[in-house]
Amino acid sequence: MISFLSPCVLPLVPGYLSFMAGRSVDELQVLQGRQERLAVIGLSLSFVLGFATVFVTLGASATAIGQLLIAYRQETNLIGGLIVIAFGLFMIGLVNPR
Repeated sequence: MISFLSPCVLPLVPGYLSFMAGRSVDELQVLQGRQERLAVIGLSLSFVLGFATVFVTLGASATAIGQLLIAYRQETNLIGGLIVIAFGLFMIGLVNPR
């Protein structure tokens, strides 16, 4: 709620609501029926739930990957070291993969 009321976001709210409603700000001011408001609220909630779902999924997957890497820290370090050594050998010209 605080970020929604911040000076950076608050001026964008009328444009956001008119985009969600599919009407201009002037049309929204004239049409103040209950059905119009419910349509705007429904579309807005769908938009917010879509974003929330994407970001929660990304956060959960990043946490799961982080936990997996911590569980296999020794193996991850060995694999990373082998990759760095292989890149080093490639850069100095001792290994030439086809």
